[in-house]
Amino acid sequence: MDIENKIKEIFFGVFSNLNDENFSWEEKQEDYLNWDSFAHLELMTGTESKFNIKISPEEALSIRTAQDLVDLVKSRT
Repeated sequence: MDIENKIKEIFFGVFSNLNDENFSWEEKQEDYLNWDSFAHLELMTGTESKFNIKISPEEALSIRTAQDLVDLVKSRT
């Protein structure tokens, strides 16, 4: 499974209302009704676990879209 599909899987796990039809790589954090600090933490820890990387607090704060997360992972692999 490629990076994009793994990130999408993480998003689908955190946001149960997402599916392939309504998912967007560029949708911003503020556009998600339930992307709060807890959901953000789940996205970061899920990504760290799935890709065996560590995300710094500064990096975590810079993540605003799914594409941001893909770009971060690609910069580490």
